Amino acid sequence: MAEPILKVVNLKKHYPIRRGMFNKQVGNRLVVDGVDIQINPGETVALVGESGCGKTVLLRVLLGIEEATEGEIYYYGKDITKLSKQEKKEMRKKVQMIFQDSMSALHPRFSIMESLAEPLILNGMKDKEQIEKIVVETLEKVGLDAKYRFRNPESLSGGQRQRVVIARALVERPELILADEPISALDVSLQAQVLNLLMDLRDEYKLSMLFVAHDLAVVRQIADYIVIMYAGHTLEAAPAAEIYSNACHPYTQVLLESAPSISKGIRDEEFRLNLKIGDTPDPAHLPSGCVFHTRCVYADENCCRKVPERHKISPGHYACCDKYMEIGRS
Repeated sequence: MAEPILKVVNLKKHYPIRRGMFNKQVGNRLVVDGVDIQINPGETVALVGESGCGKTVLLRVLLGIEEATEGEIYYYGKDITKLSKQEKKEMRKKVQMIFQDSMSALHPRFSIMESLAEPLILNGMKDKEQIEKIVVETLEKVGLDAKYRFRNPESLSGGQRQRVVIARALVERPELILADEPISALDVSLQAQVLNLLMDLRDEYKLSMLFVAHDLAVVRQIADYIVIMYAGHTLEAAPAAEIYSNACHPYTQVLLESAPSISKGIRDEEFRLNLKIGDTPDPAHLPSGCVFHTRCVYADENCCRKVPERHKISPGHYACCDKYMEIGRS
């Protein structure tokens, strides 16, 4: 079996809480607390969870923008903290990011040509004709005419800017794309277009992808494997087909039922949302036991006290819920 492009083991990112005149540390915000992810060549893994669950922070750690508190990140089997300077440079070329907010991702005073040429120049390319050729080809690949290279970000629509952000991620011909909710800021009419574009580019360039989203309906077409994240923790992980047909964690079932287009195909009875009223826990004050128990309708006293085990449901399918056998799909 081929070596995974990226393997994340028990990754944690904690931020200290400091108070008082002497800025004394009084606690930690456990934003990411023990996440495992593996991305194989050509595979699209979806990371799904509510806003504030730690998805974007996880991406920042994977990109090296922030340092992990604990855990390991392997790139083709090598610990990224032990890569040489040249190996890290190559990794940055091969692992690219698609940001959620296209306006913030592009320099407002740069033309599209300058924005797309910048990573090529920073990595040593000097031939202006070659740079322009790559920029033009990449713009056309994302469905934009070459003339757009002379325009500025504010003159483009939201959908066009997002295509430019995708193009910038592709100019260096990466192997792995980290996509941070790349369609959530777009109108519904544009979301399908950009999602189809990403799938076409993935197939053409043989890309692997970590696709972050808060809606299971969004990733249904694109994901091969799905990781469900809540309050910095992985609650369930499985091949995509297993998530939609045999979700075992109560939170995954909530996410499925909150998307009527999915729940209609899963359940014949009237839609119902199995969730107690409340918000995602504060990372500075996570509940004891299962982090989801404060909102779970199935929770009992044991759930409040004991951190659930990681149960293997089937090959590649895991759920962190001690009551999954009782809950089932009923």
